[in-house]
Amino acid sequence: MRTLWKLPSPGTVLASGALVVALGGTSIAAVSAVPRASVGTAELKNGAVTTAKIRNGQVTSADLADGSVTSADVRNGTLGRVDFRPGQLPHGPTGPQGPAGLSGREQLASETPLTAVGPKNLTVTCSAGKKVLGGGVEISGAGRNRVTVVENKPSGDNAWEGEAFEAVATSSPWKLVVHAICATVAP
Repeated sequence: MRTLWKLPSPGTVLASGALVVALGGTSIAAVSAVPRASVGTAELKNGAVTTAKIRNGQVTSADLADGSVTSADVRNGTLGRVDFRPGQLPHGPTGPQGPAGLSGREQLASETPLTAVGPKNLTVTCSAGKKVLGGGVEISGAGRNRVTVVENKPSGDNAWEGEAFEAVATSSPWKLVVHAICATVAP
């Protein structure tokens, strides 16, 4: 027996034709695409290229004509020292003399005798007219691992104080060393 094929309806023929045209149009556009780097100044409308369309770092000084960027085109505060060659910026007038800083820096230290007797405290005082800038304490000797520092601080504005005691009794000797950093400070 023979099978007869039915002819498609007019709607199916019309839809199939529209599909062929639609897909064919896309492939024609892909084939006739504009070649890379073929668009120049003549093909662009004024204002067509905006900041948003340019990636950072894509425009260099070689791309700009001399004198095409003026101070009116540069926002205040956007240029820094690295944007200029040495000697390109004028020097301003010399400013006023600043206040005197520190002078006569000295580092002082004092230590207790090396014994097994505690607690030990010691104050290191700066030379006349100098202020203490900082300081610290250290514990040394065989018994140092059983000793705890309880004071490590400035004493007034011209001395450093340290104090330590035996947290665990020991017959091993130890000593306390107090350091002070002092200098003359301008008023």
